[in-house]
Amino acid sequence: MPPVSFVALEYQESMKEIMRLQPYLTGYRTTIGLGDPGGATVRCSRIHHSQVPGLRGGFTIIEMIGTCLLLGILFSMTIPMLLLVSRERRSAEQRQFAVQHATNLLEEAVQRGWSDLEPGELKVPNPDRDLQAVLPGLQQTLVVKQLADEFETRQIIASIQWQNRAGELVSPLRLSAWVHSMKEVP
Repeated sequence: MPPVSFVALEYQESMKEIMRLQPYLTGYRTTIGLGDPGGATVRCSRIHHSQVPGLRGGFTIIEMIGTCLLLGILFSMTIPMLLLVSRERRSAEQRQFAVQHATNLLEEAVQRGWSDLEPGELKVPNPDRDLQAVLPGLQQTLVVKQLADEFETRQIIASIQWQNRAGELVSPLRLSAWVHSMKEVP
């Protein structure tokens, strides 16, 4: 705050004025300068904490405790959210790998000949180590069903299941494909 100047007052009146304002001038330095004969100039300027001997600047213990409490609350809310996001991301990645693997199984089954697609369960190739690392406890099946319709149609169902982090099996992921006979219908 810039220095506040009082107009030149008579010396005695100046002292009376200073005494009257003293309760309001806490933290201010008061300087009385003699000006014209019979008058004085009173200057008041704010005292900075670095100008007072023994008074140091910095944070108080209360401010530090408050800051630590706020940071603790912030971390206690943020860390569980980050863990939840991480689990959801992992689950989405597993599901994406499972869909891709089921699609690959269906493509391989569809490329077999009609005579190799007899109704029942088909032999499934063993998954590689990378897939087993992403989908622990992988269980996979390929089932062929004969549909009762006027066309000779067979449905191939790929079912994939794996364990989550808790070791529980997730609900199975199922994809289907339909294969039609190449014979002409009369």
